[in-house]
Amino acid sequence: MRWPAHGANPRALYEQCGLAPPKEYIDFSVNTNPYRLPPSAWPNGEEWIRWAGEYPDPEAKALRELVAKQEQIRPGQVLVTNGAAEAIYLLAALLAGRRVGILEPTFSEYRRACLAYGCEVKSLLAEESHGFSYDIDKAAAWAAECDAVFFCHPNNPTGTVMPERDLRSLVAAADQAGTYIVVDEAFYPFWRGGFTAMRWLDRYPRLIVLRSLTKIHHLAGARLGYVAADEAVIASLKTHQPPWSTNCIAQQLALRFMAMESFVKWTKERIAAERERVFRSLPAGRYAVSPSVVNFYLLRPLSGRTEDLFFYLLQQGIVPRHTMNFPGLDGRYVRLAVKTQVENDRLLEALARWSG
Repeated sequence: MRWPAHGANPRALYEQCGLAPPKEYIDFSVNTNPYRLPPSAWPNGEEWIRWAGEYPDPEAKALRELVAKQEQIRPGQVLVTNGAAEAIYLLAALLAGRRVGILEPTFSEYRRACLAYGCEVKSLLAEESHGFSYDIDKAAAWAAECDAVFFCHPNNPTGTVMPERDLRSLVAAADQAGTYIVVDEAFYPFWRGGFTAMRWLDRYPRLIVLRSLTKIHHLAGARLGYVAADEAVIASLKTHQPPWSTNCIAQQLALRFMAMESFVKWTKERIAAERERVFRSLPAGRYAVSPSVVNFYLLRPLSGRTEDLFFYLLQQGIVPRHTMNFPGLDGRYVRLAVKTQVENDRLLEALARWSG
């Protein structure tokens, strides 16, 4: 069968798998925030109508300034984009025809975007037996052979991170070799006690940081993200960006929700507690999980076929994310989101029932 490129489209997945969707299902393939702001935090009807009818600020000035203030960088170091996906494609356009390295297994759009712009793409696979980690000396030497490197941190789909000293060493080595390093921090807001590469921007002019504003605030339909980088990089990216790229509704929602920093802190704590509870509650000796720090993780059965587990979960109304299109995983795992306690309990019950 032709596997979907992404999660978060359960009905299409059931159709492609030749299964009738059950009346009720839980989408564990989507990795946005399972906790939503209350209706009182959202705009009123008049605001929706006004924003829908206005042209957006093409420079997203207010949002750039808010991002810069929160991250302690300069507004000129920020480019607001139509989701992190647009940022990836803008970078691919900037790198057209060059040698690009991707630390894998990881988000498939880095490869897709770079190939679309004629880049020569090469991979460095994580060491699965060591918690999906990398030998930093090997990674640094490999990066020096590339014009740019993409690295998702925390990584999708594993949910794993590097020690801070290792990532700093990799960024420094890449910069010294003349290699741009793109650190995609789309899931950083879910990482309790985490660190960001954003703090190193002024020291390493070839460092580029991506962020999504839609994951943590459950705004996937609004499409909003940004690039943080040296001003010269931002200026070059802007030449490839269409006018009015980020709509007025998305900008206004981000301005409203980004100010709610206590919600992000609360979410980190809840996600971490639920993830740890799920890992403790898995049937002993039957499943392995990736050492995730965020709101999703990889899971594989220690006996039985992962593909059988995948179809079983679908039939139980649990929608997992397949890993057929992640180099280095090749379908041996499923990716599952950390959701609410009630939803996670449904998953745990299904996993306990599976005979393998």
